[in-house]
Amino acid sequence: MNNILSVRDLTMSFGGLKAVDGLSMDIPAGSIFGLIGPNGAGKTTAFNCISRFNEPDRGEIIFRPTVTEKQDKAVEEINLLDYKVHDVIGTGLARTFQNVEIFWSLTVMENIILGIHCKTKGNFFAQGLNIPSVRKEEKRIREKAQSVMEFLGIAHLADQYANAQPYGIQKLIELARALLSEPKLLILDEPAAGMDQTETEELSKVIKRIKEQYGMTILMVEHDMSLVMDICDRICVINFGKKLAEGTPTEIQNNPAVQEAYLGKEES
Repeated sequence: MNNILSVRDLTMSFGGLKAVDGLSMDIPAGSIFGLIGPNGAGKTTAFNCISRFNEPDRGEIIFRPTVTEKQDKAVEEINLLDYKVHDVIGTGLARTFQNVEIFWSLTVMENIILGIHCKTKGNFFAQGLNIPSVRKEEKRIREKAQSVMEFLGIAHLADQYANAQPYGIQKLIELARALLSEPKLLILDEPAAGMDQTETEELSKVIKRIKEQYGMTILMVEHDMSLVMDICDRICVINFGKKLAEGTPTEIQNNPAVQEAYLGKEES
C-alpha cells in the first residue's frame, strides 16, 4: 500500500494540555480517509498541524505528492514541517475550513479563481500592463474555474456575489477554490457542518466524484457518522489526542473501544 501522507508521533500542547499526543497514521494514496473522534479529541488541531496553521511540539508529517496507488518505485518525500503555511499549497495540498472562509464582496467566480494564484504565470508588472500573455493566462484560469463550477453544479452562479448564496452553496464555493489548485491531497474540515440531510447526501456524492474524476486523495474530519461510514475507505479514531483505533468503516463500527469513547461505558 502506497501512502501519500505519513504522520509520525505528532504532538502538540496548549499550556499543560496535550491536544494531540503521539499521533501516528498513514493515508493511502487514492483513498478517502476519515479522522474522527468525540468533541475535543484533537482532530482539528491535528488537521491544523498538517496544513501548517499550528506548529507541533514534535513529530514528522511526510508528504509524497507524486505517489500513486500502484506505484512500486521510490518517490519524492517532503516533511511539511519544513514549510510555512503560505507555502503548503505549492506542495500539492489544499484544504477547506470548518467555518466557511470566502470573500463576501467578491463574486462566486472571483472567489474560486483565488485558489489558483500559486500556479499563475506572469509577474506584477506584466499584469499591470495587461499584455497579451496575461490576458491569455486569465482566459485559461477562467475556463478552468468554469469547468470546476460545472462539475459542482454552480456554474450558473459565477457572476453572483458570494454573500448572496445559501450556506450549502458557500461550502461548494470554498470546495471549488480548493479543487482549482489541483491538489494531490485535499483536506476537508467538517464539510457537512451546518448542512441538512439532503445537502449532506449530495455532498457525499460530490466527494466520491472528486475522488473518481480528479484522482485526489481526501482526508476529512467529520462529525456526521453516516457520511463518514458511507464514503471513507479507512478511518482513524482519536480520543484525548491519542489514536484509539484505525481500520475500515466496519472494523471501526465494531471496535469496543470506539463504542465506549462515543457512547460511554455501561454500568455493571
